Order: sequence, then structure tokens, then C-alpha cells
Amino acid sequence: MKQSEDTAKQPEFQTAALKHPDSPELAADGDGALPLVSIITPAYNRAKYLEETIDSVLSQDYPRIEYIVLDDGSTDGTPEVLARYGSRIRWETHPNMGETQTVNRGFALARGELVAVVNSDDPLLPGAVRAAVEVFLERPDVLVAYPDWLTIDAESKTVRTVQAPDFDYTFMVRRFRCIVGPGAFMRRGAMKRVGSRDSRYRYVADFDFWLRLGLLGPFTRVERVLATFRVHADSTSVAQQGQAMAEEHVELARQFFGRPDLPPPIRTLEKEARSFAFYYAGLAARPPSRLSWSYFLKAVALHPKTAVLKWRLLVLILVPRSLHAVVRSARRATTKVGTPSRNKN
Repeated sequence: MKQSEDTAKQPEFQTAALKHPDSPELAADGDGALPLVSIITPAYNRAKYLEETIDSVLSQDYPRIEYIVLDDGSTDGTPEVLARYGSRIRWETHPNMGETQTVNRGFALARGELVAVVNSDDPLLPGAVRAAVEVFLERPDVLVAYPDWLTIDAESKTVRTVQAPDFDYTFMVRRFRCIVGPGAFMRRGAMKRVGSRDSRYRYVADFDFWLRLGLLGPFTRVERVLATFRVHADSTSVAQQGQAMAEEHVELARQFFGRPDLPPPIRTLEKEARSFAFYYAGLAARPPSRLSWSYFLKAVALHPKTAVLKWRLLVLILVPRSLHAVVRSARRATTKVGTPSRNKN
């Protein structure tokens, strides 16, 4: 039987015996105990992968985890999978409203000092939670900690290892690329200051959130492989690319630089950043379509100096179409950086 918000039992947390004297602001009970960590998993028709993800969270070697799984109106066996875990997780099901609003629902329910969103098909790797907590305890200034990760396929086989870039907010804005990947943890206090994810976005809501949060303080990379990002035919990033995703990249750049509170050094990056937004829009529009060409041309026109960095555009212009697949395969074998945004459902 599924549990509603009002009737769902709270998991019983083991009290941590370990202490950390240098982080009183993170103490869950005011005496220096390890902080409570809330993990949120939005799920929509992911019964095939959900059990693996849930088990990866419940098997973490960290004692104080609140695990919230939100079924976004699934029509497969997702509710049945959740019911098998009983009070080990906190879960509910609601009418379908999309990943962004489902994540926001999780934000509202979360009680932990640290919060993470783990997609329903992206299991965590062992030690992920403890490693993140250690960073926050050692670095009181850090708002977000994110690790390196594995790209995996539908059978959970490793496709490649992705080394995330070290955090540089100026670089993230300049290239308009989300450098925060799966397995990211953040301070709930900072999350509350920046507000919820923007429900206008389906594909780039995570990137928009990190852009806003990055204005408040530093992020840091955890130099360990601790998360996964699954690529399969049913994921949004694979199955639903097209005009809608392309338009969101362009609109996000317009909205971001329309903020009146941007620091002057960030505002000076507008042309370059919007050029890259058009570039990513062109990629989302599935080159070499006519729509992708229109975005690529706008990217070059807006900031010609960075055209050389947009290597895929150069491939389309300079390499015969018959060789495009060869170049794409070579790129996949050598690149280390993932996609510009990672909304999954």
C-alpha cells in the first residue's frame, strides 16, 4: 500500500557517535553530531532502475540519511517497488507534474542540513554521502560539493569515467555549461536562500538552479568517482532532445542576464555566454537540421571569437557529411565533460 504524506512513516535514524568539533553550524542536534543528510529521488516510470538506485542510497556507510522518494504519477510498477521498502524510505505518490516540481516538493519535505537530488536511474557509488559530508565539515564556506562520476548504460556497465572540472563560476557562466554533475550535495540553508527550481524549465532547471546558487558562494569538486549518470533510450537527455530543449537553453541565458543583481564582471560575459547558449541549442536541435544551423549561425554572429571552440560547428562546416559519424565517435572516446544539463525525467 502506498503511503501518503500524512501517513508516511519516518525512517528511524541511527545516532552518530562520531563528532566533529569544527562545524557547529552543521550539527543536527547542536552538540557537534554528524549532520542529517536528505536525499531526494524523483521517479517517473523507472521501475526497471529504481531498486538499484534505492539500494545504492540505503547501503551508504553514513549513519544519518533521510531518504525521500517521490513517485510522479508513474503508470508502471514504481509504486510497488517503493512499497517493498516500507519505513526504510519516506515516499509518496502524486499526480504527474514533472521532474522540476517533484524535486521542489522534495526540497520542501527535506529536513537535513545537507541535501542532494539523486535521479531514479542514477545510483550512487559507495562512500558518496560520507565523502560529501567530510567536505562540508572541513570547508564551512562551501555551499555545494560535487564528485566525478561514471557514465553507465542501461545494463549498468561503465561507458566512461568523467572527471568534472574544478569549480570556476566565471567559467561556468562564460561557457554556459553546467559543470556540476550527478552526486552533488548542497547546504539546505543556501538552498532556501536561492529558492526552488524554476518550473518553467523542464530540461535546464538544474543548470538554472546552480547558476543562481553560485552567486551566493563557492562550490567545490570532490576528487573521487562517487556517482553515476545513466544513458539509455528512455532518458530525457536522449529521447526528447529537440526544439523544446534548444529553446530552453536560449531562454535561460536571456533570463539569467536579465537579472538586475549580477556582479559587473559576470555581466561582461553576456555575449560570450549567450553565444554558447545558442551553440548548445544547436546541438539539442540535432544537427545537421535546418534548426540547428540557425542556432549555430546565431552563436557565431553573437561572439565570433569563440567559434573555434565550438568544434562541432567546425566539423559540420569543414568535414564531409559522410565522415560526421567517425568524428562523433572519436569525440565520445576522448571527452571528459558531460552534457550541459542533466534533468532526466
